[in-house]
Amino acid sequence: MRTGFLAGVIVGLSIGSAQAEDAVKVGVVQSLNGPPAITDFGDSYLQGIKLALKDYQASGAKTKIELVVYDDEANPQRAVSVVQRLIQNDQSPVVIGTVASGNTLAFAPILQKAEIPLVAGPSIATNITAQFIDQKPSYIFRCSMVEKFQIDAILDWAAKTFEKVGLIHSTTGYGMASKTEIENGMKARGKALVGIEAVAPGVNDLTPQVIKMRDAGAELLLDFHESFELVYRPMARLNYHPRVAGNWGLSSLKVADIVGRDAIEGTVMGQALDLGSPRTKQFDERMRKEYGSEYRWPVVAALGYDAGQIVFKAVDKVGKSDPKAIRDAIESIDGVSAISATPARPFSPTDHECLDKQDVFLGVWKSGDVIRMN
Repeated sequence: MRTGFLAGVIVGLSIGSAQAEDAVKVGVVQSLNGPPAITDFGDSYLQGIKLALKDYQASGAKTKIELVVYDDEANPQRAVSVVQRLIQNDQSPVVIGTVASGNTLAFAPILQKAEIPLVAGPSIATNITAQFIDQKPSYIFRCSMVEKFQIDAILDWAAKTFEKVGLIHSTTGYGMASKTEIENGMKARGKALVGIEAVAPGVNDLTPQVIKMRDAGAELLLDFHESFELVYRPMARLNYHPRVAGNWGLSSLKVADIVGRDAIEGTVMGQALDLGSPRTKQFDERMRKEYGSEYRWPVVAALGYDAGQIVFKAVDKVGKSDPKAIRDAIESIDGVSAISATPARPFSPTDHECLDKQDVFLGVWKSGDVIRMN
């Protein structure tokens, strides 16, 4: 456990104490301890934010910025606690985070009420921004995948390709919301799931659930459990090898290492980064030089970088620690040179998502890499 993050870590410019007093403290909450794929999300998004800060510093921008980083340990109660600390103790005028949608949904109302802008990410639950967008103004933005967009892409493909589709999901807030979206999506496409199995937190052996999927004849298994690797463990023993598709967490190199490259081959997930573009390749090379073997997840790091760009650009425009003015600057920001599919002007008063449906496509594990699926 990296306990250094528990009390908050300041990441910023090497400046004197007088300058430090004037620095705008950007709060960051990420899951840096917990299940492997969750921490991979948190580490990767934070890596992207830090590189964006480094580029901001090198740009000669006028406003001093520090990151105040807290580890929420993938725990919603702790996430609420550290956000309250950012508001009350650190007086952060803007917050970026976090991984688990349940954590973000727990603290987003607190930030909305406190009138402090949040750029959510890499959490993906559809209602993170949707529940606030009609509030005037909404302080909740996002720079991440959106659950509905990836589910729609997966179900469009699934409905055309497979006769029998099954679902294994967690009973967390995220898992239950995904179940509802998938059931509704299948119904809209004139299809029904052949099996639905729920898994409670702390259950690590999914053999009973996978047996039911096998016996139901599921050709495609939808994996919407936060410990993405668990559905694979019983398959070889049960001689059951369905196609697997699900949350973009399945593109994590950490998950691939745990599951094994042979077992994860052909797995499909939502994606929002084309690794074939020249700009993405340049970013990928920079990240490898910056973080070495600790850099493991290009799409999440790219979205963290873009979230950082947006926030730092807004703070620099305002020039001081003013939450309302920073919120307005985020909403109207233009000229973002994004790594992901985030457009130059990501947001508007009626849209607080940096990605749109057309920006999300399907990726597939093939020969050790995640590539765009044809």
